[in-house]
Amino acid sequence: MLSAQPKSRSIYQQQVVAIAICWTIIGMVDAFHMHVISNGLLLQRTENYHFGQLFWSSTISAILAGAISGYVLVFHLRRWSRQRPFGLSIAVNTTVITLLNILLTVITYQILTGAWGEEPVLGNVSLLQTLALLTSPYFLKGVVLWVIVVLLTIIALNVNEKYGHGVLLKLLTGHYHKPQEEERIFMFVDLKSSTSIAEKLGHVQFFRLLNDFFADITEPVIRTRGEIYQYVGDEVVISWNMTKGTMHQNAIRCFFLIQEAIQKTANRYQDRYGLVPEFKVGLHAGVVTTGEIGVIKKDIVYSGDVMNTTSRIQAVCNKFRVNILMSKYLLDQMRLPSDLYPLKRVGVIELKGKREKVELFTFEYSILPRPETDPFAFT
Repeated sequence: MLSAQPKSRSIYQQQVVAIAICWTIIGMVDAFHMHVISNGLLLQRTENYHFGQLFWSSTISAILAGAISGYVLVFHLRRWSRQRPFGLSIAVNTTVITLLNILLTVITYQILTGAWGEEPVLGNVSLLQTLALLTSPYFLKGVVLWVIVVLLTIIALNVNEKYGHGVLLKLLTGHYHKPQEEERIFMFVDLKSSTSIAEKLGHVQFFRLLNDFFADITEPVIRTRGEIYQYVGDEVVISWNMTKGTMHQNAIRCFFLIQEAIQKTANRYQDRYGLVPEFKVGLHAGVVTTGEIGVIKKDIVYSGDVMNTTSRIQAVCNKFRVNILMSKYLLDQMRLPSDLYPLKRVGVIELKGKREKVELFTFEYSILPRPETDPFAFT
């Protein structure tokens, strides 16, 4: 059994916290902005206006909306959206979250109005003041603002899904505008016997099988801080920067978590397709050049010999009849505890097209025991 590892927020939890913080700041800034522009040509203060009440109402409702809406978006609507058209997903998510925010704003304002005026929360005075808010230009402006905020939040989450966690900030700051060198870990995951499976199922069913397989491996990738770099036919390329990939042996753990995910859904695959997909994995690390490429359809691209080497390592899995192979260089970086990861040396081989020989390793077994404390478990 793996020893307990230090607790760490999952990427999903980090996203919820980030949404709550950003929305709280926006709520506070909006309250100050409303105060500045009030009593002007467009907005007139009434006898019920009180800046303290406006500020705390805006701030508290933003905190609640950020935490609750963030949780709903990240842990529920995101999964629903993955199986829906992008336009429908954006429309439904924006509508649901906006209505939820309006409800939270009204409830918060109602409670604070009663508390501030020492009136019953559902008393006539409090209800009339809340009704006045709902029919005022202040409220309409707030609705427009939060529709925009919700829409931008959803777009940011989708960009994170496409490029990987943390990449959006790097895109905004121009991190990839100029090519840069960095050391990364790569995992090439390839579906076994894909040609014969496609012939048996037909192209449409095989495409559905691939979609299910790629969907099932997504959670393990996210839980181990990985980034899905690209899909190439029946193959998916996963990548980590060296720090995230070696932390808690993430790059290796990802393989075992994928194995576990496919085993858990084996009955579903058997019912739908009459088989359970098997896959092989090649792992390697090295320096790559990273940068944006293209004009009309820009993309973030990794370029370097490590890509070809990883692909060729994965290609010789069949030769040695194993599901996973990795280079000694990567293993040296990972520093795996030998009692938890029993390694098996395959040998030193010369990969096609390379002058240098690469020493390869695999594991004695392909299923890793579950840790007592999983730092990436969902809550």
